[in-house]
Amino acid sequence: MNQFTTPSTGQQLLLLQQLKATYAQFGPETLSQLDLVYTSDVEFRDPIHTLQGLLAVRHYLRQFTTNLLAYRMRYVDEVVGSNAAYLTWEMDYAHRRLQGGKLITVRGITHVKFTDKIYYHEDSYDLGALLYEHLPALGFATRRLKQRLAK
Repeated sequence: MNQFTTPSTGQQLLLLQQLKATYAQFGPETLSQLDLVYTSDVEFRDPIHTLQGLLAVRHYLRQFTTNLLAYRMRYVDEVVGSNAAYLTWEMDYAHRRLQGGKLITVRGITHVKFTDKIYYHEDSYDLGALLYEHLPALGFATRRLKQRLAK
């Protein structure tokens, strides 16, 4: 893993390690540990949602885990500054309702802002690769559109 780090405190680096460990072992049993890394009023964004507050984030992630058959997060690279970081990752997951439970890989990046805990978390990824390409009707149309745009 390439790691480019600008000066930050050991406490901030520990917080990022806790965040990565939480998502690396993510599942229903780890939802109670989210308060170790997030503030109670955390703003959480991804291509689907903008959520305010830890309770909303916990509910959203609980829904995500409901039909998971497999999950694995690999952190590829990170840039850490004073009170902010960018983490690139690859997520493998299998969902009961997508592709017959086959493993799907999605690449993304997370931007976090923090003091003693994370108060802003934004995930960016290709929603088509995560979801649309794996739905029967939308999958064909999404893949076809990508092919046409690539020409």
